[in-house]
Amino acid sequence: MSISAPVERVVDFLEDADFRLLPTPLVISQTTFEFPAVMMGPGDASEIVLVCDTVDAKDAEIVRRIHGVARALDIARSRNPLTAVLVGPRLHPDHLSKVMQVCRALSVGTVPVVPDETRAHLSNWLAVLTPLDQIDTDGVVADPMSALETLIDDLSPEVKALCDHMPNGAESVEAAVNELLSEHLTAAWEDEA
Repeated sequence: MSISAPVERVVDFLEDADFRLLPTPLVISQTTFEFPAVMMGPGDASEIVLVCDTVDAKDAEIVRRIHGVARALDIARSRNPLTAVLVGPRLHPDHLSKVMQVCRALSVGTVPVVPDETRAHLSNWLAVLTPLDQIDTDGVVADPMSALETLIDDLSPEVKALCDHMPNGAESVEAAVNELLSEHLTAAWEDEA
């Protein structure tokens, strides 16, 4: 089975995310399955990704192939998660529903030709398959307690003292709050009596 340019762009994107291209046709328990591309990964993960071109095959044929792979994996008692990446026009909702009964289905639609647009498009539609971006830790507070203490400068010394109880847990803070309330409310209770 030939690989179209949009499928090739999906393969390149997934290879950049540490997926590896498997030889085709896919063979499971001596049964062969034809797909434009089959990938596994990322890295040492065992996820199987079936890349389907909805332009080259009819909806019912795509559903039949995906169901065949899912059934073969069940018979082989495989625990490999299965994902179908559908490149091209969306499947009819009935057919898409049938695919989603046996695996995760990701419809990427028409893949742009411009490399930057391709990457942005596939990053959005295939985000669930790729690792999260690293979080920028610049400007993150290294010591949250000191940041909190600078924010509560306007509070009374008794309330600021509650911060001393925070390392001992919520129960310690709650006990200190109760004690503080009792001290300040005792005078009010005595006035009412």
